[in-house]
Amino acid sequence: MQDKHWTLRDMAAGLLVVLALALPFVRLPGDSAARMKVHFRSDNGETPRVLSTETSHSLCAVMAAALSYENPDTGAFTQVNCGEEAAATP
Repeated sequence: MQDKHWTLRDMAAGLLVVLALALPFVRLPGDSAARMKVHFRSDNGETPRVLSTETSHSLCAVMAAALSYENPDTGAFTQVNCGEEAAATP
């Protein structure tokens, strides 16, 4: 059996992958707050539902790209909308 040792190249590649996966969750300078609204209906045909939360605009954009779909056979869908948050009043 051959022993495998971590090399510097392997550790650098692993660190790069971890950083790339964490990037959508890091608040970037100048990134504004957004109201994320998720409209969805499951396969069983119940009425559409809405879920709303506050998050950064960059994370909302990633979630919108990853989660939006529509199934014409069953009528199930998920739609993610990103709206700007109103400025906080003093």
